[in-house]
Amino acid sequence: MDPASGRVILEEGSRILTANGTAVVVAILLTGVTLQNSFGDTTEAAWADLTEVRAIYDGSPTPVLEPLRPLLDTLSAKAKVIVMMRLEVVQEVITGFRDGHPRFRRDGEPHPPFGEGFGVALSKRCAAMADLLSRERQCDRATQRRVLEGELKRATISASTVRNWVRSFQSEGLIGLIDKRSVRQSKSLDNLDLRYQQQAREEVNLLDGDRSTVSFKEIDRRVRYALHTRGCVDLHIPERSSNAFISMLMGQRGKTTRAQRSTALQGVSGKRHYPALRPGQIVGIDVTRADNLVYDPLSGDAFSVEIVTAIDVACRIVPAVRVVPMSADGIDAGLMLYDICRPFSLRVSGNSYDNWRWVGIPGCVDLSNVEVRMGRRRFAPDFSTLQGEHPIPSVLPDAMHSDHGAIFLSDHVTAIYRQFGIDLLLTRGGKPTDNPHVERWHETLQRCLQQLPGYKGRNVAQRGRLVAEEPLLTIQELQDYVRGFVVLDYHRSPHSGITLPGTEKLRKSARPVICPLEAWDAMVEATGRIDVPQRPDLIYQFLPVRWLTIGHAGIEMMDLVYDAEALDDYRHCPKGTFRKDDGATPFFVDPHDLSRIWFRDPTTDLVKPVPWRGADLVKAPMAQSMLDMARRGVRERGGNDVLKRNSATRQIIDELGQLMTPSARGRDVRRKKRAASCRVGQSQIDHNEAQQAQQAQRKASLQLSQAPVQDERVPVDVRRREWPNLLDGV
Repeated sequence: MDPASGRVILEEGSRILTANGTAVVVAILLTGVTLQNSFGDTTEAAWADLTEVRAIYDGSPTPVLEPLRPLLDTLSAKAKVIVMMRLEVVQEVITGFRDGHPRFRRDGEPHPPFGEGFGVALSKRCAAMADLLSRERQCDRATQRRVLEGELKRATISASTVRNWVRSFQSEGLIGLIDKRSVRQSKSLDNLDLRYQQQAREEVNLLDGDRSTVSFKEIDRRVRYALHTRGCVDLHIPERSSNAFISMLMGQRGKTTRAQRSTALQGVSGKRHYPALRPGQIVGIDVTRADNLVYDPLSGDAFSVEIVTAIDVACRIVPAVRVVPMSADGIDAGLMLYDICRPFSLRVSGNSYDNWRWVGIPGCVDLSNVEVRMGRRRFAPDFSTLQGEHPIPSVLPDAMHSDHGAIFLSDHVTAIYRQFGIDLLLTRGGKPTDNPHVERWHETLQRCLQQLPGYKGRNVAQRGRLVAEEPLLTIQELQDYVRGFVVLDYHRSPHSGITLPGTEKLRKSARPVICPLEAWDAMVEATGRIDVPQRPDLIYQFLPVRWLTIGHAGIEMMDLVYDAEALDDYRHCPKGTFRKDDGATPFFVDPHDLSRIWFRDPTTDLVKPVPWRGADLVKAPMAQSMLDMARRGVRERGGNDVLKRNSATRQIIDELGQLMTPSARGRDVRRKKRAASCRVGQSQIDHNEAQQAQQAQRKASLQLSQAPVQDERVPVDVRRREWPNLLDGV
């Protein structure tokens, strides 16, 4: 072969592969070449049959006759190796030479008893070759591995197999040595009526995930019935072809409703990433069912929960995540924004880590000890260790992206968005691909959930029989673990969805990959950021406000009476004190815990709790859902007339007590009790955190006011003090 031109040079003695095996060029004529095959027969091959021959390396014959090429080109590399191996075996059995000619003799050839020169019958030569091949395969590790894995039944080759190869070669030439399975073609669908094909496509396209999937036979029945209704009675539909066609369509559409929904959404999904430029530009939020059961200490049962996650589209950080009982409500959605606006920190010490801690203002200017260090706080992690502080950045979103869930469209949530000037971007109905960043996060979350006990899989087909009997985590423990996974795993791991500007055209393997916190630092450095001013009472900006009237006996709300000493100075306020032409006073109400409401004292600007008078008389979790059940039970025993001023509280207390007894049965009652208990526990954590921060700030303010007065010539520079941790000193 000429390496410069890539052409094959034929001369006397050259080898060429023909339909009858390896041939030798014995003469070159004006019209072509004269070839001699392994049996000594000579034939002439025209030049037209030798056009565009290609080189084959690794010891295989180089030129190939043109009529043989189309068939060889359809074979896989593995099938070609098998053909050449069989050709060598057959030629050695017949002639004694692997390449078929004495001119291409290899060392030691011919080996007895192969070839006609030893006077051994062909059948005995085949048996000897079979024994030789079996010995070779016994020493071949790849063959032994295939036998061990069940791909091959045995590693030996029988004499009849070699004899069949020889007979096929003698009758059909090289084509007879090709494994028929490698050239077997599936039946063409061209003989299937086009009307049937069109109707079948229409029936399969109806499976878009909203309808339950059906069997192939049912689709075939519907197609035939539709064609019969249209008057197509002259059809001849082969059963095998129709089944193969429907199988092909269902393979493209998807065999499950989930796969069919994904296929249907491919036509309307976006083709490019949203060009988010800075953190907080868009924050996606969504709710998903946790694939783990959790333990309820109240009843001892195992139950399911939901995970609410917010993710920044620009840098993919997760600023907030909560685990809530089913199902999440508008208050949970509002508190998610509360968490998004708060900076947190997680500390790792040894083999343990604490919970997310609210750390106040995330950036600071430190001028202590004369040495000045100014600039933004860096969030990129130290990849050499997990020890120490791990910050979780906060941001005030420009827009929130969610689906049409009722909790995201509630009056409470939209009022919060309006208060903070946040836009609400909604996905198209039934198009979860419009919010892909959160949907993809749910896949990443599987890595976290599968590490925990109680994992029940994503559907009933994956659920184990003993899931509910395993030792389970509580809902708070699950939330702490998920948050730890976000900080110590997800935020520190390379994210393939983050692309650095200028590297879009590089191969995916050549693109630099960074983690979400590194992307946060890079974007904040270029664009800056907007924070929500951190106040200890920030949570109350995310709670509903009820205007109630303060009386001598306290405040009445939903047939419950609330009272506290903090209200003494405001029991006789004139109209217009808090609201024009009205004597009502604003109170913050948390529907997740109605055992107390909250009042902002105008004198001290502190938010103080106002407890329910009967809170000490019941053990029931005082969530809105429990109170509604209690009030409903009272009405069912006597109608609205039984709820009077003197008896309402007593009857509600009695009804709440009945709901907490073991005799209170019913799936809905048990579910609401579990949810109420979880929500009350989380509400107490949130409010206690805010109250402790409020007390710490008040204590710091008192200490500052009692500090000695500085010399007027040395002004106090507030910039020399760091922003305080709102929970220090508690």
